[in-house]
Amino acid sequence: MADAMPRGDGTPRWQNAERGGAANVLRWSLLLAVACLAIAAQWQAARIVLSSPDIAGNLTVMTHPLWLVLAWQAVSACLAGAFIARALPPSYRHRRGATWHAALICFFLPVVGLFVLFGVMVIGYLFPPPREAPQSVQVAAPGFVTHLVARVQHGTGMRLRARLRNVNGERDDRVAALVSVQALPSRVTSEIARDLLADPVEEVRLLAYGILDGLEKRIMQQIFRMRDRHEAAQDEDERADTSRRLAQLYWELIYQNLVRGEVLRFTLERVEFFAHATLEQHEDDASMWYLLGRCSLLRQAPEAAEMYLRHAQFHSFPSERLLPWLAEAAFQKRRYDRVTQLLGGLGGHAALAAVAPTVQPAVRFWTR
Repeated sequence: MADAMPRGDGTPRWQNAERGGAANVLRWSLLLAVACLAIAAQWQAARIVLSSPDIAGNLTVMTHPLWLVLAWQAVSACLAGAFIARALPPSYRHRRGATWHAALICFFLPVVGLFVLFGVMVIGYLFPPPREAPQSVQVAAPGFVTHLVARVQHGTGMRLRARLRNVNGERDDRVAALVSVQALPSRVTSEIARDLLADPVEEVRLLAYGILDGLEKRIMQQIFRMRDRHEAAQDEDERADTSRRLAQLYWELIYQNLVRGEVLRFTLERVEFFAHATLEQHEDDASMWYLLGRCSLLRQAPEAAEMYLRHAQFHSFPSERLLPWLAEAAFQKRRYDRVTQLLGGLGGHAALAAVAPTVQPAVRFWTR
């Protein structure tokens, strides 16, 4: 039989099982004996207090019954602490101070502390937690090994970002990576350069600042020229055309992450002002309705954003570009069922391919 097969030391398994059972019985017998001694010591202390009614009014240092009570109380507390420390579940036995915590409770709470500790132990064994309950463990946060990024053959932007974030890398390599970043789209370039404005390497800081300053100046020069044309406009159509272009240029500052804080709020106001000026002459300009919707989303105004985006949809703005922002407005209103419904129209392969790559993971998440 399988149970009678000998183990590596030549002892049959059933004999080992009997020895383990006998050891458990002996262990619990000793623990119960310690618990009984703790109860007996507690009873002895209580009996001295009950038999000496004047002990509470005669608490001098040399009072003989008082020292007897404290001695028996200390014995009871030590025995109770030893019992609790050994009777705890295995996951608690390694904790330091369990014995002394239980002993102090029993010492400073005569009788009550003993009953509380023993009662908790009994309840814990009578009503154990379910075995299928998962145990919580602490998991270390995953790390990214930046010096291995050179082996990756795809994701140029992420590789450049990793090289720049590796502050322990060579200075020339990081500077070269920052120069290569300028070949990426302006939105990505400005985001990476802004993160490097506090870099410990001076060359990297100066180059990052120069990249941001160059991007902003290029757009601002176009804004200045367009404002001159707007002021010199001869008719309403030309004024509306320059207003449309100014709204788009101011929005470009926001889109490329070139403005923050108060400057961002001012730029939003400029976009909205010129977009409304354009719509006064050309109400069917769907792109301006779209920009007003995006500005309202940035202002955390989902009701106004949905209204503007619906106007853009009415004037034939591409649906695959509108639906993610309509879903964003529903998300800000906490209409999560509406988010799923809106993004469901982008769940097909053809529609999903037309969506920006940064939006595709969100579409897959809400429509799976």
